[in-house]
Amino acid sequence: MKSRKKGIILIVSIILIFSIGLLVNNIMTNNKDTAKPKKKTVVAVKKKKETPPKPKEPFNIDFTGDIMFDWDLRPVLAEKGMDYPFDNVREELKSSDYTFVDLETAITTRTKKVPYQEFWIKSDPSSLTALKNAGVDMVNISNNHILDYYEDGLLDTTAALRANNLAYVGAGKNEDEAYQLKVADIKGNKVGFMSFCHFFPNTGWIADEDTPGVTNGYDLNLVEEKIKEERAKNKDIDYMVVYFHWGVEKTNTPVDYQTQYMKKLVDDNLVDAIVASHPHWLQGFEVYKDVPIAYSLGNFLFPDYVSGHSAETGIYKLNFDQGKVTAHFDPGIISGNQINMLEGSSKTAQLNYLQSISPNATINSNGDISAK
Repeated sequence: MKSRKKGIILIVSIILIFSIGLLVNNIMTNNKDTAKPKKKTVVAVKKKKETPPKPKEPFNIDFTGDIMFDWDLRPVLAEKGMDYPFDNVREELKSSDYTFVDLETAITTRTKKVPYQEFWIKSDPSSLTALKNAGVDMVNISNNHILDYYEDGLLDTTAALRANNLAYVGAGKNEDEAYQLKVADIKGNKVGFMSFCHFFPNTGWIADEDTPGVTNGYDLNLVEEKIKEERAKNKDIDYMVVYFHWGVEKTNTPVDYQTQYMKKLVDDNLVDAIVASHPHWLQGFEVYKDVPIAYSLGNFLFPDYVSGHSAETGIYKLNFDQGKVTAHFDPGIISGNQINMLEGSSKTAQLNYLQSISPNATINSNGDISAK
């Protein structure tokens, strides 16, 4: 019996030892597997090709000279309507992608005038409807007549412009508004506009911290400073256009300071185009370092008693394409209280005249303007 028990114990012991051996072997095998580094599975990821930015669309802007609806135009407008003066140019202005004009008038019904002017100009608020109907988008109000009816007349003007959804540059309720760079989005291109006045009756017309007025164009350093400040606030603009109200009345060529301003602004890469008015005559054109310059666009809508060079007018068109700006001029004449575009020999004669006063540009028979 004892021997049988011993046999059973022996068998159990052998089974137990065998089981422990298997268990130890499994543990050792698992540890070895764990110690081996697992192979990483590499998944190839195709890098997406970066799509180059889509080129921006080319576009154009029409510019004109001085516009007003006063003096002997009033009875004509009362009889024939505010739109009448633009009948022969409306379609051209509306067909452009953007239109910018010089509004040489206060928009007000006030009667109290500043005492020191020789001439005063004001136009009724209804005249702005005619500008809208003619396709005008933005106006310059930095000129020597915007305060003819005091600061209230200026504020009436800006209020009327806002009410008619017309953008404006060059004057405002204070210096911040007057010097503000206005941005127009034209076919996906951002165009900045600023304006400076280099002719006004006295320094009281200059906008300051809390006084309405115009921009000060008499100090070139200030002009550059303001452009740099405003461009720093608008770093995404594609083009910069600066408008000046400057020069000597009834002259057809720029004076020294005009060419000095132009060259400094271009040399310092602050502008892509310069356009101007005030002399009431067309002045010469220029292309300086690929930047087009129009020194004065003369009158555009003035009573038809203007004659000679004062009646010569036209539409200045700038074409913008992939960073390049080119210029074109379509000549016209003010007659019968309307703006009329010229054709044939009359057009040729005016283009030849403009070539004679534009020594630094070439103007071909179509009106295209290029560097000489």
